[in-house]
Amino acid sequence: MMAEVILEVEGLKQYFEISEELTIKAVDGVSFKIHDGEVFGLVGETGCGKSTIARAVSGIYRPTAGRILYRGLDTSERKVHETMRRECQMIFQDSGAALNPRMTVEKIIQEPLKLNGLTGGSDAASDGVQSMLQKVGMDSMYMTKYPTELSGGQRQRVAIARSLIINPKLVIADEPIASLDISIQAQIINLFRELQSAAGFSFLFIAHDLSVVRYISNRTGVMLHGRLVELAETEELFENPVHPYTRSLLSAIHVPDPLYERNKVFSEYDTGQQLGEEFVEKSPGHFVLEG
Repeated sequence: MMAEVILEVEGLKQYFEISEELTIKAVDGVSFKIHDGEVFGLVGETGCGKSTIARAVSGIYRPTAGRILYRGLDTSERKVHETMRRECQMIFQDSGAALNPRMTVEKIIQEPLKLNGLTGGSDAASDGVQSMLQKVGMDSMYMTKYPTELSGGQRQRVAIARSLIINPKLVIADEPIASLDISIQAQIINLFRELQSAAGFSFLFIAHDLSVVRYISNRTGVMLHGRLVELAETEELFENPVHPYTRSLLSAIHVPDPLYERNKVFSEYDTGQQLGEEFVEKSPGHFVLEG
């Protein structure tokens, strides 16, 4: 049986009015669902609206139009918003900017506990931080260090520990590995998989690296110009892409085979052309923007 829907985005629009003559349609009518315990990947080129969706879902932006439902309840209602704020955490791309440089690692990770009244005493809070650090592969010796004393990978591990310390039901990760070295990226992705498998939280994972999304996600949505152009189970999407933009993205994935790379053919797509208007289910669970 399909798991309960924890998050539903209905016709989300996020517009930014720059001037009387110019309005940026960052997100223009996006709809999708995330089920309990599911890893939902969102991919697309820079500027397609992925991060804007993350900020709208997390409550940083107030949607221009559409609805965001958490467990079937509208998050525009204060009580629902407060519940989601306690049960939803976000991991940002730039861990250096996301962590307070004047706070130690211990205080950074404790902050969500304090904000939600869950500290349970200083000793219990310190024990919880130490346990959480161990889960993300760090020693308790880092508790007294400041973000500037850590590497990029270590800072991102601290950001992950901070997001998971209150046992969230939904985690939103906005390109969390984009600023890291390739070797560190692999470590963080494997860490995400282990933590999600152990805790069972729902996960909105945003990235532009298709290989990473294929590795970690159950279902994947492809975005272009603020619209979802294709949505399907991850393996179905990669094996049977329908929208020409999706085929173009997949054709550009690097394969560790020099002979293949030398002979592969790219599928070109003009991103300036008009997008369709109707999201059609081509096969069970596989949706494509047409028209």
